Amino acid sequence: MLANFFGKSNPANFILLFLLFLGFFFAALFSDFSLVEIKSNDWGMYLTTIGLFILLFFFFNFILAKNKLTLYNSYGFLFFVLLFGIFPITMFDRHELVVNLTILILLRRIYSLRTPKVVLKKMFDSGFWLSILFILNPFTLVYGVLLCASIFIFQKLTIRTFLIPIVGFAAPLLCYFTYCFWYDNIDSFLDLFAWYTNYDFQLYKEPKLLIPLIFIGVVSLFSILFKTPKAFLISGNYRKFWSLTILNLLVSVALVLFTVERTGAELMCLFFPIAVILTNGVEGLSKRFFKDLILGIFLLIPIILLII
Repeated sequence: MLANFFGKSNPANFILLFLLFLGFFFAALFSDFSLVEIKSNDWGMYLTTIGLFILLFFFFNFILAKNKLTLYNSYGFLFFVLLFGIFPITMFDRHELVVNLTILILLRRIYSLRTPKVVLKKMFDSGFWLSILFILNPFTLVYGVLLCASIFIFQKLTIRTFLIPIVGFAAPLLCYFTYCFWYDNIDSFLDLFAWYTNYDFQLYKEPKLLIPLIFIGVVSLFSILFKTPKAFLISGNYRKFWSLTILNLLVSVALVLFTVERTGAELMCLFFPIAVILTNGVEGLSKRFFKDLILGIFLLIPIILLII
């Protein structure tokens, strides 16, 4: 029944899923979630946060629909919303939310390199948004690997295609340097290049993070192993998109590992590639029973985590 209902893509499904997200959001807001201190009296901040989530969902669905990363269904949006319900700590860090919104804007340009239309502009824009990301969080520079891979997969790697993203990257960085220099705050600019991290993953040993991480990791790995052989039998851009999505997941994992201050909110960067991978895994199942079973388990997990 679940597979049949979410197997269609229509406005009613998106409205229902957004209401489901709001349910998770307010349930986490008023629950005793021990991993984050939540203040329920700042309604202006929470309304702004919901507005940012609307933009996040828009870009998520735009990338999926425009590049046909999944079939014509609501599974992708469903998994994306459920991941926020499973990891409610990701819903209350506005800085991470802005970072991930910028990541999706960057991914929109990276995945769009599949078409030759205004390709040089897309490369410049990709470098530009990568630079914005770098200013927001220096470790997001790892997405440069994904940009280079997209150029290599979809376009020819030449001197021009190599230099244009660099020029795009340099533009915001130069503006930021000028700003820091004008206000005598060069240290803030230099801090972007002072890379350091730690390997304290104690937070992830919390049962509310560890158990769902293991489950989602296993299901995602199964989806990759199940879908990859079929993807490489399909002609056209799909196999290229699938390779880029797997690399997207690896880059996002690297970003989580490099993060200095781990609060759990950094897991948000994993949601896009995981949602795409899980959707492709469910789409590949021939029996509706197994689709309903997986969707039902994912729907139950956030409810169970809120209760325990």
